[in-house]
Amino acid sequence: MNLNKEEIRQGIRLCVESLNQEDQRESHGKIVATIIGKLFEQPYQGRGLGIGGFGYRDFRSDWESKRIYYQGKETIRKHRLDWLDAFLVLVDAYNSPEEEILSFAKEIEDNIMFNHVLKHLITNCVVTNDPDKAKQFIPHFRETNIFKKEDNKDSGYLILLKYYALQGDDKSFFKHFKLAKPAKNRTEVADCKAWLVQAYSQKNTLNDALKLCNHKNLGKKYYHSALLPFAEKGRYQDLKTKMKEHPELSQLEQGTEPMLLVKAYKVAKEKNLPIEDDFEVLFSACLKVDRKIKFGDIKLQDALLLDLGLASKGNKERVLKCRKAIKDNRVKRELVLP
Repeated sequence: MNLNKEEIRQGIRLCVESLNQEDQRESHGKIVATIIGKLFEQPYQGRGLGIGGFGYRDFRSDWESKRIYYQGKETIRKHRLDWLDAFLVLVDAYNSPEEEILSFAKEIEDNIMFNHVLKHLITNCVVTNDPDKAKQFIPHFRETNIFKKEDNKDSGYLILLKYYALQGDDKSFFKHFKLAKPAKNRTEVADCKAWLVQAYSQKNTLNDALKLCNHKNLGKKYYHSALLPFAEKGRYQDLKTKMKEHPELSQLEQGTEPMLLVKAYKVAKEKNLPIEDDFEVLFSACLKVDRKIKFGDIKLQDALLLDLGLASKGNKERVLKCRKAIKDNRVKRELVLP
């Protein structure tokens, strides 16, 4: 038998009580876990927008991932984040509009947990392409005082900034730029800048994207993002031409040119697109990349040689050549000889 709305509402109420009173968590844990378990046995009737705030780019947890997470759970653990997650699952299943979610959340006494719920509903708004509605909820952020007192409104504007970046909407992006406190949120804002340039490049000409990079809040280091759409589509020949037309784009000190050309070459090979056989040229370019430049937790040079080797699968001699040139054994193991 399907749960009715009142039973789901009871689960929401128990989550709020457990967030407010730690001594209630043990007694409420089995009840809420049972309610959530029953929810996953019946057809989904929620919003379908995702759960929680944004992760990387526009990633959000979905109902299926939550179903797997809660499968077999007999109780909710005692940590407040577990109760926050249960609360968000239940308000999604309750099919609550944002205004109702806010009314539920106002009963939560912990300001940090309340702000997490606010991020969820603001993210709902931008997922439905309603940034104006999202802005209406930002004033509701509560103050916190961890290392210093903060109003936390920048958390809401960061969600908007990411939305405008992924839309390639430069005007709205820079209109809200300072509200996201870029000095405080440097890493998150830097990611948003890169996504803005990339999305803008996909919608406009390369020359327009390069002009955008001249904005005082961007700079030449975002040339890579302007050219990335060419690489991701395997437009190797076009990318080579653009590099010749705009030598300032090469940025050898950052490894931009070999990084983009190798990526485009690999994608083109995977898609069987007609391109010039530039293996030796690219291999030589990879060897010239400064070993000090990192790519995540490995050296950029090793990452490029790995991709070039993967692009050459089927050619044992070339794969072996790339494999021998890779110095990091972790990366070397990823390149298997054909």
